[in-house]
Amino acid sequence: MGTTPPSWTSREARWQAKQAARAQRQQWKAQMRAQKDYYRSYWRGWHRPTFVGPLILLSFGVIALLMSTSKMDPVEFWAWYARWWPMLLIVMGGLLLGEHFLDWNRPWGGRRSMGGIVWLVILMIGLGWVSRNGHLMGPFSWEFSGDEGDNFWNWMGAEHDNDVQIDQVLTAARPAVTINDPAGDVTITASSDNTMHVRAHEMVHRDSDTEAQKIFNLLKPKVDASGGGAVITVPEKQGARVDLTLELPAAAFATVTAGHGDVTADGLNGGVQVNATHGEVKLEDIHGDAQGHIDHGDFSAHNVQGRVLVDGHGDDVTLSEITGQVTINGDFFGDIHLEQIGSDIHYHSSQTTLDIPRLMGALTLDKSDLSIGQAMGPLRVIAKSKDIDLTQIAGDAHIEDSNGDVNVVATNPLGNVQITDHTGNVIVTMPENASFSVTGSTSADEAVRTDFPLKMSTDGGRQTLEGSVGHGGVQLQLETEHGNLELRKGDNATLSLTPPKPPVPPEAPGAAKHFKAPAGAKAAEQEQ
Repeated sequence: MGTTPPSWTSREARWQAKQAARAQRQQWKAQMRAQKDYYRSYWRGWHRPTFVGPLILLSFGVIALLMSTSKMDPVEFWAWYARWWPMLLIVMGGLLLGEHFLDWNRPWGGRRSMGGIVWLVILMIGLGWVSRNGHLMGPFSWEFSGDEGDNFWNWMGAEHDNDVQIDQVLTAARPAVTINDPAGDVTITASSDNTMHVRAHEMVHRDSDTEAQKIFNLLKPKVDASGGGAVITVPEKQGARVDLTLELPAAAFATVTAGHGDVTADGLNGGVQVNATHGEVKLEDIHGDAQGHIDHGDFSAHNVQGRVLVDGHGDDVTLSEITGQVTINGDFFGDIHLEQIGSDIHYHSSQTTLDIPRLMGALTLDKSDLSIGQAMGPLRVIAKSKDIDLTQIAGDAHIEDSNGDVNVVATNPLGNVQITDHTGNVIVTMPENASFSVTGSTSADEAVRTDFPLKMSTDGGRQTLEGSVGHGGVQLQLETEHGNLELRKGDNATLSLTPPKPPVPPEAPGAAKHFKAPAGAKAAEQEQ
C-alpha cells in the first residue's frame, strides 16, 4: 500500500506551506538584489565621468577668485556674460563632441555620464537669463530721485557723481549736432548764442572713490567739432550712466541716439531726429521736421511747424498742433492720440491702416477702439477687431472692419460712404435734409432700421436696404455679414474748414524756457 498524502487541512501542513513560500520569496529577493548589483556595477564600469563639467567649474572658480581679489570688474564680467553666455553652450557642445570622437575608436572605454552636464546647462541658462534681465532692467530703471532701492547696480557699491562742463562754438548757420548716449537722459534746449553748452552728469556705482574716478575718466563725453557742427559721444560703460543737458543754437538740427534714457528737445528751429531704444521722447516747439524711431517707450510732439515721422514699436504716441504731414508706421501698444493736424495723416500697423487728409478735431486709437472727430475726406480706415466711431466726417469715407461696430456721423459737405464689416453693427447718421442713394445689406436674422423712406426687403437669407432720398446725390454702400444695419437722421451740421488757431510762436532764444536739470546736477552746483 502507498503512503497516504498528508491532509492540507492539518495545522502542520499549513505551517510547512508557509515556510516553503517564505523561502521561495527570500530566494527571489536575493536573486533580484544580485541582479541589481550586477547592473549597477556594469553601469559604473561602462560609464565614465566627462571632463567638461570639471573644466567649466574650474573656469568659474578662477573667475570668482579674480573678482574677489579685485583683479576683474564684476560689472564688466556680468555684462559680458549677459551678452555672450550662449557661446559657452556652443563651447560645451564642441567639447562633448570632441569627447565623442575621442571615444569613437575605444569602445572598451565606455560611455561618458551626462547627468551632471544637464544640470550644469540648466544652471548656465539660468545665470544667463538673470544676468541679461538684470543688465536690461538695471540701467533702464535708474531713477536717481532718492529711491535707489531698485537699482540693479547698487550691489556694486555706493553711487558716485561727477559733473563735466564743455563749451564749443559752432560756426555754421544751421549746425548739425549728433548726440550718442548709450545710458542716460538727453535734454536739449535753445541757447542764446552760437555756442554749444554741454553739461554731463556722470553716475557710477563702485566700492571706492578710486575705482569711481577711473570710470569717470572713461565716461567724459567726446566732442568732435567739424564743418561748423559737432558730434558728441558718451562712451559706454556697464554700471554707469551719463545724463546730458545741452544748449544748442536755435537753428541747429539735432540727431540723438539714446540707448537707455529719456530724450527731451525744446525750441529747435532746425528740427530733430531721435533714435530711442528704451525711454520716452518728448519734443516741443520744433520749427522743422521731427522724426522718431522708437523701440520701447512713449513718443510725444507738440507745436511742430514741419512734418512728424514716427516708426518702430512702443507704447503711447501723442501729437498735437502739427503743421506738416504726420506719418506713423509700426505697432504701438498704448494709446495713439492726435489733435489739430494741419496736413494729411498716414498711419499703418499690423492691425490698422488710416489715411486722413485733414484732421480739425482729434483722433484716439487703442487696442480695441478707434475714434475720429471732425475730419475731412477722402478718409480711409482699414481695421481689425475694433469698434470704430467717426463723428462730423465730411467728404468721402471708405471703412473696412472685421470684428467690431462701425458708427459714422456724416456732415456737410457730404461725400460717398462705403462701409464693409464682417461681424458688427453698422450705424450711419446723415443730415435730415441730405440727398443720397443707399444700398445696404445684412443677414436675415439681424435688424434693419431707417429714419428715411427707403425700401427694405429679404431675399436669399439677406436683408437689403435701398433707395434714394431727395434728388439722390452721394452714394452710401453699407454691408455687414452679421450685425444690425441702421440709417439714422441727424442734424444739418456743416464741418468748418477754417484751420485751427496757429500755435503761439516760441519765445526768443534768450528767454526760452528750459527743462529742469537732473537733481544730481543741481546738488553738485549748490555744493560748488
